[in-house]
Amino acid sequence: MYHSKKIGIFISHIFGSFQSSLCQGIIDKATEFGYITEIFSSTDGEDVGSYGLGEASILRIPNYDEFSGICFASGTYPLPSLKEQIAAALRQKCTCPIIDVTQTDSAFSHLLVLDNDKAAAQLTEHMIVSHHHRRICYLGCRPENQFSEKRLRYYRDTLQKHGLPVRDSDYYCCDYAYESIDAALDFFLQSTPKPDSIICYNDRMAISLMEALCSRGLRIPEDIAVAGFDNLEIGQNITPSLTTVDFPIYEMGQKAMELLLDAMQKLPVAGRTVITAEPLYHGSCGCAKKKSALPSLYEYRLMEHINTLEASMFNDIKMSSALGSIRDLDEGMEVLEKFLPRIYNCRELYICLYQNWDAVSPHIREITATRAEEEDTDILTMHFACKDGRMLPQCSFTKKSILPDYIYADSLSSYIYSPLFFEDREFGYVALAFKDNILSYRFNFLTWIANVSRMLMNICESRQTALLINRLEDLYMKDDLTGLYNHQGFQILAKPLWERARQRQELLLAIVFNLDGLSTINSTFGHSEGDFAIQVLGHALEHTGRDDLLIARSRDDEFWALAAGLSETDAREITLNIYKYLENYNRLHTKKYYIRASSGCAFEEAGATVDLRQIFDAAGLKMRQEKSTKSETILK
Repeated sequence: MYHSKKIGIFISHIFGSFQSSLCQGIIDKATEFGYITEIFSSTDGEDVGSYGLGEASILRIPNYDEFSGICFASGTYPLPSLKEQIAAALRQKCTCPIIDVTQTDSAFSHLLVLDNDKAAAQLTEHMIVSHHHRRICYLGCRPENQFSEKRLRYYRDTLQKHGLPVRDSDYYCCDYAYESIDAALDFFLQSTPKPDSIICYNDRMAISLMEALCSRGLRIPEDIAVAGFDNLEIGQNITPSLTTVDFPIYEMGQKAMELLLDAMQKLPVAGRTVITAEPLYHGSCGCAKKKSALPSLYEYRLMEHINTLEASMFNDIKMSSALGSIRDLDEGMEVLEKFLPRIYNCRELYICLYQNWDAVSPHIREITATRAEEEDTDILTMHFACKDGRMLPQCSFTKKSILPDYIYADSLSSYIYSPLFFEDREFGYVALAFKDNILSYRFNFLTWIANVSRMLMNICESRQTALLINRLEDLYMKDDLTGLYNHQGFQILAKPLWERARQRQELLLAIVFNLDGLSTINSTFGHSEGDFAIQVLGHALEHTGRDDLLIARSRDDEFWALAAGLSETDAREITLNIYKYLENYNRLHTKKYYIRASSGCAFEEAGATVDLRQIFDAAGLKMRQEKSTKSETILK
């Protein structure tokens, strides 16, 4: 096996700052010990409507028995459904150690927990002990109330510990809108004495609160101190710099890998390992002011970030527009190649599709009388492959490896796998690797995946639409009994044939075939046998071996054949072939009647107007003249 040392990571929202930092820590520590990583990323919880129904297809991608250890970041899944499905699959299919990164209880033996709430007690303690504050308020977050409430409990416990009152007037929960935070400040200020400090659920709320304070002429921290959580860059580049809480996410990823290494070596591992967040005390609480980056330098970085976001947004729009009209897979892959250079730091990108990714639904198959397709197998096709800026050929491979062996062989890349799906349709997956295994998301990964999935869905819908259109054309242009063209279809297709003959100054050949004794067969054996005899003659006409014949069933027992540029010899050969087909059929089958036909042909120059009736009337006349000279023997 090409890689016997492989770590699996199951995580939601890989493009989030927490997620990418966690994965980077795991990757870097794994690399130190000779392991590669495979990241299985979903976007569970995004508001994508019915699009997200097929996200559980991520469970089809991994080869579970190849992992030496697994990190399951269950705490990153906002909704329980997919998280529970992944957890069940890991418990059922994996025998290797599993570390669960979570804030809640887990079904796994080893948990790695980030204590990002206890710091609320440390911040509160700091305001009381270091700054002698007596009225300390807490600004909670309604959209993230589950986590906000945990920090609120630590804040209240610390107040009680120091004998300070815990009052309802010191707590307010709002959303991120500036008007909502401004209303929170009104709430705090209507009680006396005014707050000495306000601890906010996170930096985003704290910065908006600082803006609201300044707009009222209140000084920070002289009038009211402020603190937050998350250690956002913007909070460290304002004046005064924001007191906050730093989450050691990268170190947490490294710790997760260290725990896996211990577990893989059968060393004792604690059931619950806690990583503690640390407060950072800066100017907004009254501590020594942190030296911020030069304002011009931060403004430049901020401008660069905004430009990157704008470029990503316009790129998403262009990509969506370019792929929206694609109805052919190969054409779509060519278009994707043009957008690949816009993925910053991308080293490898592969698109692998399941064998039946474009399968027609049973309902459409039934409507269009399409035969059932092969069942899905373990065969996948890599339709798009780029490595180090060079396009690789398409190839098929078996599910025993997530990528073809020649790509995996000697590869040190950490691959990110994300499923391609649309509603309940499962197409395959994307594999992405960055240069030097440094995760970088200067593009909207969810939008990129959604654009590709929408293109694949368009191709599937186009295929189904084509089948429906063909079926409608068949209903209008073809005879239900024989599958040959009916009179309408024949009229439509005869016009361009007539025009070509006119331009080339070729003669038109019309042949009329009539099923002998149809009325006798119907009256003696029933109409079902008469229909059967008509079908046999239709099959005989289909098997003339001539592609230059336009053939139709013109009425109950009569068929027409039209061609241009043929001779009398050709006409005789066609007729004789039909007769031989019927003779062979009569010898080989035990029907109580013979299936025979009469025919007549006529030639005519293609004139300026199309008058099929005239030429076929002439052929029919010859047929009747020849038929009158022979006796019919239909019954055996």
